Amino acid sequence: MKIKAGLLACSTLLLAMVPMWLFVVGEIRHDRSTAHAAARADSMNLATAFEAHVRSVIQLMDAVLLNTREDVFEQPEYLSEHVADEIKAYGNFVSQLAIIDKNGLLTFSNLTAHAEPVDLSDREHFRVHRDNPLRDSLYISKPVLGRISKQWTIQFTRPIHHNGEFAGVIVLSVPTSFFSDYYQQIDVGPNGSIVLLGVDRTVRAIASGAPGASNIELYDQPELLENNVYFDPEGPMHGYFEGVTFIDGQYRLAAYRRLEEEGAVVVVLLSPEDFMAPFEERRQLLIASAGVISMLLLAVALLVFVLAGRHLRATAELRVAHKQMKELVNTDTLTGVSSRRYFLDRVTAELDRVRRHGGRVSLLMLDIDHFKQVNDQYGHPGGDIVLKHFAAVCKRTLRSHDLIGRLGGEEFVVALPETELEGAHCVAEKLRLAVASTPIDLENGPVAITVSIGLTTSSSDPEESLQSLMSRADAALYAAKQSGRNKVCVAGGGQSALNVSQDVGVGNERVR
Repeated sequence: MKIKAGLLACSTLLLAMVPMWLFVVGEIRHDRSTAHAAARADSMNLATAFEAHVRSVIQLMDAVLLNTREDVFEQPEYLSEHVADEIKAYGNFVSQLAIIDKNGLLTFSNLTAHAEPVDLSDREHFRVHRDNPLRDSLYISKPVLGRISKQWTIQFTRPIHHNGEFAGVIVLSVPTSFFSDYYQQIDVGPNGSIVLLGVDRTVRAIASGAPGASNIELYDQPELLENNVYFDPEGPMHGYFEGVTFIDGQYRLAAYRRLEEEGAVVVVLLSPEDFMAPFEERRQLLIASAGVISMLLLAVALLVFVLAGRHLRATAELRVAHKQMKELVNTDTLTGVSSRRYFLDRVTAELDRVRRHGGRVSLLMLDIDHFKQVNDQYGHPGGDIVLKHFAAVCKRTLRSHDLIGRLGGEEFVVALPETELEGAHCVAEKLRLAVASTPIDLENGPVAITVSIGLTTSSSDPEESLQSLMSRADAALYAAKQSGRNKVCVAGGGQSALNVSQDVGVGNERVR
Protein backbone atom coordinates (compact mmCIF):
# COMPACT_ATOMS: atom_id res chain seq x y z
CA MET A 1 0.00 0.00 0.00
CA LYS A 2 2.84 2.35 0.86
CA ILE A 3 4.57 1.32 -2.33
CA LYS A 4 1.50 2.23 -4.39
CA ALA A 5 1.17 5.56 -2.60
CA GLY A 6 4.88 6.22 -3.12
CA LEU A 7 4.66 5.37 -6.81
CA LEU A 8 1.69 7.69 -7.21
CA ALA A 9 3.47 10.52 -5.38
CA CYS A 10 6.68 10.00 -7.39
CA SER A 11 4.73 9.87 -10.65
CA THR A 12 2.96 13.10 -9.78
CA LEU A 13 6.26 14.72 -8.86
CA LEU A 14 8.00 13.56 -12.03
CA LEU A 15 5.10 14.56 -14.29
CA ALA A 16 5.27 18.06 -12.86
CA MET A 17 9.01 18.53 -12.36
CA VAL A 18 10.44 16.93 -15.51
CA PRO A 19 8.59 19.25 -17.96
CA MET A 20 9.36 22.25 -15.75
CA TRP A 21 13.10 21.53 -15.61
CA LEU A 22 13.18 20.69 -19.31
CA PHE A 23 11.61 24.11 -19.93
CA VAL A 24 14.14 25.79 -17.61
CA VAL A 25 17.09 24.07 -19.30
CA GLY A 26 15.69 24.95 -22.72
CA GLU A 27 15.21 28.59 -21.70
CA ILE A 28 18.74 28.77 -20.31
CA ARG A 29 20.20 27.35 -23.51
CA HIS A 30 18.09 29.72 -25.62
CA ASP A 31 19.03 32.74 -23.49
CA ARG A 32 22.72 31.82 -23.63
CA SER A 33 22.58 31.52 -27.40
CA THR A 34 20.62 34.77 -27.72
CA ALA A 35 23.02 36.69 -25.44
CA HIS A 36 26.02 35.40 -27.36
CA ALA A 37 24.48 36.24 -30.73
CA ALA A 38 23.55 39.73 -29.50
CA ALA A 39 27.12 40.28 -28.28
CA ARG A 40 28.50 39.27 -31.67
CA ALA A 41 26.12 41.65 -33.44
CA ASP A 42 26.94 44.51 -31.03
CA SER A 43 30.70 44.01 -31.35
CA MET A 44 30.54 44.00 -35.13
CA ASN A 45 28.33 47.13 -35.19
CA LEU A 46 30.86 48.92 -32.98
CA ALA A 47 33.76 47.72 -35.12
CA THR A 48 31.99 49.02 -38.24
CA ALA A 49 31.45 52.42 -36.63
CA PHE A 50 35.09 52.61 -35.53
CA GLU A 51 36.26 51.62 -38.99
CA ALA A 52 34.39 54.58 -40.46
CA HIS A 53 35.80 56.86 -37.76
CA VAL A 54 39.38 55.74 -38.33
CA ARG A 55 39.05 56.12 -42.09
CA SER A 56 37.72 59.66 -41.74
CA VAL A 57 40.53 60.63 -39.33
CA ILE A 58 43.19 59.18 -41.61
CA GLN A 59 41.76 60.99 -44.65
CA LEU A 60 41.67 64.24 -42.70
CA MET A 61 45.23 63.83 -41.46
CA ASP A 62 46.43 63.12 -45.00
CA ALA A 63 44.64 66.21 -46.28
CA VAL A 64 46.38 68.35 -43.63
CA LEU A 65 49.77 66.87 -44.55
CA LEU A 66 49.28 67.48 -48.26
CA ASN A 67 48.15 71.08 -47.73
CA THR A 68 51.02 71.83 -45.38
CA ARG A 69 53.57 70.19 -47.68
CA GLU A 70 52.54 72.56 -50.47
CA ASP A 71 53.19 75.55 -48.20
CA VAL A 72 56.71 74.29 -47.50
CA PHE A 73 57.71 75.12 -51.08
CA GLU A 74 55.20 77.77 -52.13
CA GLN A 75 55.29 80.06 -49.07
CA PRO A 76 58.05 78.87 -46.75
CA GLU A 77 58.20 82.26 -45.01
CA TYR A 78 54.58 81.86 -43.91
CA LEU A 79 54.91 78.25 -42.82
CA SER A 80 54.76 79.01 -39.09
CA GLU A 81 51.63 81.13 -39.49
CA HIS A 82 50.01 78.48 -41.68
CA VAL A 83 50.81 75.72 -39.17
CA ALA A 84 49.53 77.84 -36.33
CA ASP A 85 46.26 78.33 -38.19
CA GLU A 86 46.01 74.56 -38.80
CA ILE A 87 46.67 73.76 -35.15
CA LYS A 88 44.15 76.37 -34.05
CA ALA A 89 41.54 74.94 -36.40
CA TYR A 90 41.91 71.38 -35.14
CA GLY A 91 42.54 72.17 -31.47
CA ASN A 92 43.90 69.18 -29.54
CA PHE A 93 43.34 67.02 -32.60
CA VAL A 94 46.99 67.64 -33.58
CA SER A 95 49.78 67.52 -31.07
CA GLN A 96 52.65 68.58 -33.34
CA LEU A 97 53.40 69.39 -36.95
CA ALA A 98 57.04 69.02 -37.80
CA ILE A 99 59.50 68.79 -40.71
CA ILE A 100 62.51 66.47 -40.82
CA ASP A 101 65.17 67.11 -43.42
CA LYS A 102 66.73 64.47 -45.60
CA ASN A 103 69.41 63.80 -42.97
CA GLY A 104 66.88 63.09 -40.23
CA LEU A 105 67.24 66.38 -38.38
CA LEU A 106 64.16 68.11 -37.00
CA THR A 107 64.19 71.48 -38.77
CA PHE A 108 60.74 72.71 -37.85
CA SER A 109 58.19 72.10 -35.06
CA ASN A 110 55.28 74.17 -34.00
CA LEU A 111 56.04 73.30 -30.36
CA THR A 112 59.38 75.01 -29.97
CA ALA A 113 62.21 76.58 -31.92
CA HIS A 114 65.50 74.78 -31.45
CA ALA A 115 68.88 76.27 -31.74
CA GLU A 116 70.29 72.85 -32.33
CA PRO A 117 68.30 70.48 -34.59
CA VAL A 118 67.13 67.21 -33.02
CA ASP A 119 68.31 64.03 -34.68
CA LEU A 120 65.30 61.85 -35.58
CA SER A 121 67.02 59.66 -38.10
CA ASP A 122 66.37 56.60 -35.93
CA ARG A 123 62.62 57.06 -36.10
CA GLU A 124 60.80 54.45 -38.13
CA HIS A 125 58.56 56.96 -39.83
CA PHE A 126 61.67 58.75 -41.18
CA ARG A 127 63.48 55.58 -42.25
CA VAL A 128 60.43 54.25 -44.14
CA HIS A 129 60.42 57.29 -46.45
CA ARG A 130 64.20 57.58 -46.67
CA ASP A 131 64.51 53.95 -47.72
CA ASN A 132 61.75 54.35 -50.35
CA PRO A 133 62.61 57.78 -51.79
CA LEU A 134 60.43 57.53 -54.87
CA ARG A 135 57.27 56.42 -53.12
CA ASP A 136 54.85 59.20 -52.20
CA SER A 137 52.47 57.51 -49.75
CA LEU A 138 50.97 58.10 -46.35
CA TYR A 139 52.62 56.24 -43.50
CA ILE A 140 51.08 55.73 -40.07
CA SER A 141 53.55 54.79 -37.39
CA LYS A 142 53.08 52.87 -34.20
CA PRO A 143 52.86 55.03 -31.05
CA VAL A 144 56.13 56.76 -30.14
CA LEU A 145 57.05 58.86 -27.16
CA GLY A 146 57.82 62.30 -28.52
CA ARG A 147 61.21 63.78 -27.64
CA ILE A 148 59.78 67.24 -27.82
CA SER A 149 56.10 66.74 -26.86
CA LYS A 150 56.79 64.00 -24.28
CA GLN A 151 53.49 62.44 -25.37
CA TRP A 152 52.60 59.10 -26.89
CA THR A 153 51.60 59.98 -30.40
CA ILE A 154 50.88 58.32 -33.71
CA GLN A 155 52.86 59.84 -36.57
CA PHE A 156 51.10 60.53 -39.86
CA THR A 157 53.85 61.22 -42.40
CA ARG A 158 54.39 62.06 -46.05
CA PRO A 159 57.73 62.37 -47.89
CA ILE A 160 58.97 65.72 -49.17
CA HIS A 161 60.50 65.73 -52.65
CA HIS A 162 62.51 68.55 -54.23
CA ASN A 163 63.55 68.40 -57.83
CA GLY A 164 62.56 64.77 -57.91
CA GLU A 165 64.76 63.81 -54.97
CA PHE A 166 64.01 62.92 -51.37
CA ALA A 167 64.25 66.09 -49.31
CA GLY A 168 62.73 65.10 -45.99
CA VAL A 169 59.53 64.14 -44.19
CA ILE A 170 56.56 66.14 -42.99
CA VAL A 171 55.15 64.77 -39.75
CA LEU A 172 51.72 65.22 -38.16
CA SER A 173 51.60 63.86 -34.60
CA VAL A 174 48.21 62.83 -33.23
CA PRO A 175 48.01 61.87 -29.53
CA THR A 176 46.94 58.31 -28.91
CA SER A 177 44.53 59.79 -26.39
CA PHE A 178 42.59 61.28 -29.31
CA PHE A 179 41.54 57.78 -30.29
CA SER A 180 41.31 56.31 -26.80
CA ASP A 181 39.28 59.25 -25.47
CA TYR A 182 36.85 58.84 -28.34
CA TYR A 183 36.61 55.09 -27.76
CA GLN A 184 36.17 55.64 -24.04
CA GLN A 185 32.83 57.27 -24.73
CA ILE A 186 31.48 53.98 -26.13
CA ASP A 187 30.11 51.41 -23.71
CA VAL A 188 31.97 48.16 -24.24
CA GLY A 189 31.49 46.99 -20.65
CA PRO A 190 33.84 47.32 -17.67
CA ASN A 191 36.11 44.58 -19.02
CA GLY A 192 35.87 45.32 -22.75
CA SER A 193 38.37 47.14 -24.93
CA ILE A 194 38.64 48.88 -28.30
CA VAL A 195 41.96 48.53 -30.05
CA LEU A 196 43.44 50.10 -33.16
CA LEU A 197 46.17 47.81 -34.47
CA GLY A 198 48.63 48.08 -37.28
CA VAL A 199 49.00 45.23 -39.70
CA ASP A 200 52.56 45.02 -38.33
CA ARG A 201 50.95 43.62 -35.16
CA THR A 202 51.61 46.65 -32.99
CA VAL A 203 49.10 48.62 -30.95
CA ARG A 204 48.25 52.05 -32.34
CA ALA A 205 45.62 53.07 -29.79
CA ILE A 206 43.62 51.33 -27.12
CA ALA A 207 40.81 52.18 -24.74
CA SER A 208 39.40 50.03 -21.97
CA GLY A 209 35.81 50.00 -20.78
CA ALA A 210 36.91 50.52 -17.20
CA PRO A 211 37.11 54.26 -16.33
CA GLY A 212 40.70 55.32 -15.65
CA ALA A 213 42.14 52.07 -16.98
CA SER A 214 45.37 52.41 -18.95
CA ASN A 215 47.09 50.06 -21.37
CA ILE A 216 49.85 52.50 -22.22
CA GLU A 217 52.54 49.86 -21.63
CA LEU A 218 51.31 48.08 -24.77
CA TYR A 219 52.50 51.03 -26.90
CA ASP A 220 56.11 50.20 -26.10
CA GLN A 221 55.91 46.59 -27.33
CA PRO A 222 57.92 46.05 -30.52
CA GLU A 223 55.52 43.53 -31.99
CA LEU A 224 52.60 41.42 -30.84
CA LEU A 225 53.36 37.77 -31.28
CA GLU A 226 49.72 36.75 -31.44
CA ASN A 227 49.01 34.88 -34.65
CA ASN A 228 45.41 35.89 -35.07
CA VAL A 229 42.91 35.78 -37.89
CA TYR A 230 42.68 39.55 -38.16
CA PHE A 231 46.39 39.77 -39.00
CA ASP A 232 46.12 37.26 -41.84
CA PRO A 233 46.30 39.22 -45.14
CA GLU A 234 44.65 36.34 -46.96
CA GLY A 235 41.88 35.99 -44.41
CA PRO A 236 38.46 37.70 -44.36
CA MET A 237 38.47 41.49 -44.13
CA HIS A 238 36.12 41.31 -41.17
CA GLY A 239 34.90 38.62 -38.81
CA TYR A 240 35.02 37.27 -35.27
CA PHE A 241 37.55 35.67 -32.97
CA GLU A 242 36.95 34.00 -29.62
CA GLY A 243 39.78 33.09 -27.31
CA VAL A 244 42.47 34.41 -25.01
CA THR A 245 43.81 37.74 -26.29
CA PHE A 246 47.18 39.46 -25.95
CA ILE A 247 45.58 42.53 -24.36
CA ASP A 248 44.89 41.10 -20.92
CA GLY A 249 45.39 37.36 -21.30
CA GLN A 250 41.65 36.79 -20.78
CA TYR A 251 39.01 35.05 -22.86
CA ARG A 252 37.29 37.58 -25.08
CA LEU A 253 34.84 37.82 -27.95
CA ALA A 254 36.44 39.95 -30.65
CA ALA A 255 34.94 41.54 -33.76
CA TYR A 256 37.50 42.93 -36.20
CA ARG A 257 37.56 44.92 -39.43
CA ARG A 258 40.80 45.24 -41.40
CA LEU A 259 41.59 48.48 -43.26
CA GLU A 260 43.88 47.13 -45.96
CA GLU A 261 44.84 50.45 -47.59
CA GLU A 262 45.43 52.18 -44.27
CA GLY A 263 47.40 49.25 -42.85
CA ALA A 264 45.25 49.11 -39.72
CA VAL A 265 42.84 46.78 -37.94
CA VAL A 266 39.97 47.87 -35.71
CA VAL A 267 39.20 45.31 -32.98
CA VAL A 268 36.37 45.41 -30.44
CA LEU A 269 36.92 43.08 -27.48
CA LEU A 270 33.93 42.17 -25.32
CA SER A 271 34.18 40.19 -22.11
CA PRO A 272 31.74 37.31 -21.46
CA GLU A 273 31.72 38.55 -17.90
CA ASP A 274 30.02 41.70 -19.16
CA PHE A 275 27.75 40.65 -22.02
CA MET A 276 26.67 37.43 -20.30
CA ALA A 277 25.87 39.19 -17.01
CA PRO A 278 22.13 39.69 -17.82
CA PHE A 279 21.95 36.08 -18.92
CA GLU A 280 23.58 34.96 -15.65
CA GLU A 281 21.06 36.98 -13.65
CA ARG A 282 18.16 35.46 -15.56
CA ARG A 283 19.69 31.99 -15.30
CA GLN A 284 20.01 32.30 -11.55
CA LEU A 285 16.47 33.64 -11.34
CA LEU A 286 15.15 30.73 -13.43
CA ILE A 287 17.04 28.15 -11.36
CA ALA A 288 15.98 29.77 -8.08
CA SER A 289 12.35 29.94 -9.21
CA ALA A 290 12.45 26.34 -10.43
CA GLY A 291 14.03 25.34 -7.12
CA VAL A 292 11.26 27.01 -5.13
CA ILE A 293 8.62 25.43 -7.35
CA SER A 294 10.37 22.08 -6.98
CA MET A 295 10.17 22.39 -3.19
CA LEU A 296 6.47 23.21 -3.46
CA LEU A 297 5.97 20.24 -5.79
CA LEU A 298 7.84 18.05 -3.34
CA ALA A 299 5.49 19.21 -0.60
CA VAL A 300 2.55 18.45 -2.88
CA ALA A 301 4.02 15.02 -3.61
CA LEU A 302 4.32 14.33 0.12
CA LEU A 303 0.72 15.44 0.55
CA VAL A 304 -0.30 13.16 -2.33
CA PHE A 305 1.64 10.33 -0.66
CA VAL A 306 -0.21 10.85 2.62
CA LEU A 307 -3.63 11.28 1.02
CA ALA A 308 -3.06 8.42 -1.41
CA GLY A 309 -1.99 6.19 1.46
CA ARG A 310 -5.13 7.05 3.36
CA HIS A 311 -7.26 6.58 0.26
CA LEU A 312 -5.66 3.24 -0.55
CA ARG A 313 -6.08 2.04 3.02
CA ALA A 314 -9.69 3.17 3.02
CA THR A 315 -10.23 1.52 -0.37
CA ALA A 316 -8.62 -1.70 0.84
CA GLU A 317 -10.71 -1.68 3.98
CA LEU A 318 -13.80 -0.95 1.91
CA ARG A 319 -12.89 -3.78 -0.46
CA VAL A 320 -12.45 -6.16 2.46
CA ALA A 321 -15.71 -4.99 3.97
CA HIS A 322 -17.45 -5.40 0.63
CA LYS A 323 -16.01 -8.87 0.26
CA GLN A 324 -17.11 -9.77 3.75
CA MET A 325 -20.55 -8.36 3.11
CA LYS A 326 -20.75 -10.23 -0.16
CA GLU A 327 -19.75 -13.43 1.62
CA LEU A 328 -22.35 -12.76 4.28
CA VAL A 329 -24.98 -12.26 1.60
CA ASN A 330 -23.86 -15.12 -0.62
CA THR A 331 -22.85 -17.63 2.06
CA ASP A 332 -24.74 -19.33 4.82
CA THR A 333 -22.81 -18.27 7.90
CA LEU A 334 -23.39 -21.53 9.81
CA THR A 335 -22.58 -24.14 7.18
CA GLY A 336 -20.44 -22.22 4.71
CA VAL A 337 -22.53 -23.25 1.68
CA SER A 338 -24.30 -20.78 -0.61
CA SER A 339 -27.19 -18.79 0.81
CA ARG A 340 -30.66 -19.34 -0.57
CA ARG A 341 -30.69 -16.16 -2.63
CA TYR A 342 -27.20 -16.62 -4.06
CA PHE A 343 -27.89 -20.24 -4.92
CA LEU A 344 -31.12 -19.38 -6.73
CA ASP A 345 -29.35 -16.63 -8.72
CA ARG A 346 -26.58 -19.03 -9.75
CA VAL A 347 -29.01 -21.76 -10.82
CA THR A 348 -31.16 -19.24 -12.73
CA ALA A 349 -28.05 -18.16 -14.66
CA GLU A 350 -27.21 -21.81 -15.33
CA LEU A 351 -30.72 -22.46 -16.67
CA ASP A 352 -30.38 -19.44 -18.97
CA ARG A 353 -27.11 -20.85 -20.27
CA VAL A 354 -28.77 -24.25 -20.88
CA ARG A 355 -31.58 -22.60 -22.83
CA ARG A 356 -29.05 -20.85 -25.10
CA HIS A 357 -26.58 -23.68 -25.60
CA GLY A 358 -28.48 -26.83 -24.68
CA GLY A 359 -27.68 -29.45 -22.05
CA ARG A 360 -29.22 -30.51 -18.74
CA VAL A 361 -29.21 -29.29 -15.14
CA SER A 362 -30.14 -31.74 -12.40
CA LEU A 363 -31.46 -30.60 -9.04
CA LEU A 364 -31.26 -32.48 -5.71
CA MET A 365 -33.43 -31.49 -2.79
CA LEU A 366 -31.94 -32.82 0.51
CA ASP A 367 -33.50 -32.97 3.96
CA ILE A 368 -31.87 -34.43 7.11
CA ASP A 369 -34.09 -37.13 8.53
CA HIS A 370 -35.59 -36.59 11.99
CA PHE A 371 -33.61 -33.40 12.54
CA LYS A 372 -36.17 -32.17 15.07
CA GLN A 373 -35.28 -35.08 17.32
CA VAL A 374 -31.62 -34.03 17.15
CA ASN A 375 -32.53 -30.54 18.34
CA ASP A 376 -34.78 -31.92 21.03
CA GLN A 377 -32.16 -34.40 22.28
CA TYR A 378 -28.96 -32.38 21.88
CA GLY A 379 -30.22 -28.84 21.79
CA HIS A 380 -29.64 -26.24 19.16
CA PRO A 381 -25.82 -26.25 19.62
CA GLY A 382 -25.84 -29.94 18.83
CA GLY A 383 -28.15 -29.31 15.89
CA ASP A 384 -25.72 -26.66 14.58
CA ILE A 385 -22.86 -29.17 14.77
CA VAL A 386 -24.94 -31.68 12.81
CA LEU A 387 -25.76 -29.09 10.13
CA LYS A 388 -22.10 -28.09 9.70
CA HIS A 389 -21.04 -31.73 9.60
CA PHE A 390 -23.66 -32.50 6.96
CA ALA A 391 -22.61 -29.54 4.80
CA ALA A 392 -18.94 -30.53 5.05
CA VAL A 393 -19.69 -34.13 3.95
CA CYS A 394 -21.69 -32.86 0.98
CA LYS A 395 -18.99 -30.46 -0.17
CA ARG A 396 -16.35 -33.19 0.06
CA THR A 397 -18.50 -35.54 -1.99
CA LEU A 398 -19.63 -33.11 -4.71
CA ARG A 399 -17.58 -31.99 -7.70
CA SER A 400 -15.89 -28.60 -7.75
CA HIS A 401 -18.37 -27.13 -10.24
CA ASP A 402 -21.48 -28.44 -8.46
CA LEU A 403 -23.53 -25.94 -6.49
CA ILE A 404 -24.89 -26.48 -2.98
CA GLY A 405 -27.05 -24.10 -0.97
CA ARG A 406 -29.10 -24.05 2.21
CA LEU A 407 -32.76 -23.26 1.76
CA GLY A 408 -33.44 -23.07 5.46
CA GLY A 409 -33.36 -25.24 8.61
CA GLU A 410 -32.15 -28.74 7.71
CA GLU A 411 -33.14 -28.46 4.04
CA PHE A 412 -30.41 -28.15 1.39
CA VAL A 413 -30.37 -28.09 -2.41
CA VAL A 414 -27.73 -29.18 -4.92
CA ALA A 415 -27.48 -28.19 -8.60
CA LEU A 416 -25.49 -30.45 -10.94
CA PRO A 417 -24.62 -28.61 -14.21
CA GLU A 418 -24.28 -30.65 -17.40
CA THR A 419 -25.54 -33.75 -15.63
CA GLU A 420 -28.20 -36.14 -16.99
CA LEU A 421 -30.65 -38.02 -14.81
CA GLU A 422 -28.55 -41.18 -14.52
CA GLY A 423 -25.42 -39.29 -13.49
CA ALA A 424 -27.41 -37.16 -11.03
CA HIS A 425 -28.85 -40.33 -9.46
CA CYS A 426 -25.31 -41.66 -8.90
CA VAL A 427 -24.28 -38.41 -7.24
CA ALA A 428 -27.36 -38.46 -5.03
CA GLU A 429 -26.60 -42.03 -3.90
CA LYS A 430 -23.01 -41.11 -3.13
CA LEU A 431 -24.28 -38.26 -0.98
CA ARG A 432 -26.77 -40.44 0.82
CA LEU A 433 -24.23 -43.16 1.56
CA ALA A 434 -21.52 -40.65 2.59
CA VAL A 435 -23.87 -38.98 5.08
CA ALA A 436 -25.14 -42.25 6.52
CA SER A 437 -21.65 -43.72 6.94
CA THR A 438 -20.07 -40.71 8.65
CA PRO A 439 -20.90 -40.44 12.37
CA ILE A 440 -20.85 -37.13 14.23
CA ASP A 441 -18.98 -36.72 17.51
CA LEU A 442 -21.08 -34.88 20.07
CA GLU A 443 -20.50 -34.44 23.80
CA ASN A 444 -22.92 -37.32 24.60
CA GLY A 445 -21.28 -39.65 22.09
CA PRO A 446 -21.33 -40.37 18.36
CA VAL A 447 -24.55 -39.77 16.42
CA ALA A 448 -25.45 -41.05 12.93
CA ILE A 449 -27.82 -39.23 10.61
CA THR A 450 -29.43 -39.99 7.27
CA VAL A 451 -30.74 -37.85 4.46
CA SER A 452 -33.68 -38.06 2.08
CA ILE A 453 -33.14 -36.77 -1.43
CA GLY A 454 -35.52 -35.70 -4.19
CA LEU A 455 -34.09 -35.63 -7.70
CA THR A 456 -35.19 -34.02 -10.93
CA THR A 457 -33.63 -32.93 -14.22
CA SER A 458 -34.43 -29.97 -16.43
CA SER A 459 -36.46 -30.66 -19.54
CA SER A 460 -36.08 -29.37 -23.07
CA ASP A 461 -38.97 -26.96 -22.54
CA PRO A 462 -37.55 -23.46 -23.05
CA GLU A 463 -40.29 -22.04 -20.84
CA GLU A 464 -39.34 -24.19 -17.87
CA SER A 465 -38.63 -22.07 -14.80
CA LEU A 466 -36.49 -22.66 -11.76
CA GLN A 467 -39.62 -22.66 -9.65
CA SER A 468 -41.11 -25.55 -11.57
CA LEU A 469 -37.82 -27.47 -11.35
CA MET A 470 -37.65 -26.96 -7.59
CA SER A 471 -41.28 -27.95 -7.20
CA ARG A 472 -40.63 -31.30 -8.90
CA ALA A 473 -37.52 -31.91 -6.78
CA ASP A 474 -39.47 -31.00 -3.64
CA ALA A 475 -42.25 -33.43 -4.62
CA ALA A 476 -39.66 -36.19 -5.06
CA LEU A 477 -38.19 -35.35 -1.63
CA TYR A 478 -41.63 -35.61 -0.09
CA ALA A 479 -42.04 -39.02 -1.71
CA ALA A 480 -38.70 -40.14 -0.22
CA LYS A 481 -39.81 -38.99 3.22
CA GLN A 482 -43.18 -40.71 2.94
CA SER A 483 -41.65 -43.97 1.78
CA GLY A 484 -39.41 -44.37 4.80
CA ARG A 485 -36.58 -41.78 4.54
CA ASN A 486 -32.87 -42.36 3.80
CA LYS A 487 -33.83 -42.72 0.15
CA VAL A 488 -33.40 -41.10 -3.26
CA CYS A 489 -36.59 -40.52 -5.25
CA VAL A 490 -36.79 -39.25 -8.80
CA ALA A 491 -39.53 -36.82 -9.75
CA GLY A 492 -42.06 -38.20 -12.23
CA GLY A 493 -40.58 -41.74 -12.14
CA GLY A 494 -41.57 -42.92 -8.68
CA GLN A 495 -38.92 -44.53 -6.51
CA SER A 496 -35.65 -45.53 -8.11
CA ALA A 497 -34.30 -49.02 -8.01
CA LEU A 498 -32.04 -48.00 -5.16
CA ASN A 499 -34.50 -45.89 -3.31
CA VAL A 500 -34.48 -48.06 -0.22
CA SER A 501 -31.19 -48.19 1.67
CA GLN A 502 -30.19 -50.06 4.79
CA ASP A 503 -30.08 -48.16 8.04
CA VAL A 504 -26.60 -47.19 9.09
CA GLY A 505 -25.92 -47.03 12.78
CA VAL A 506 -22.97 -45.96 14.87
CA GLY A 507 -22.78 -47.16 18.48
CA ASN A 508 -26.04 -47.37 20.34
CA GLU A 509 -27.57 -44.12 19.02
CA ARG A 510 -29.77 -43.97 15.87
CA VAL A 511 -31.90 -41.27 14.32
CA ARG A 512 -34.72 -42.20 11.88
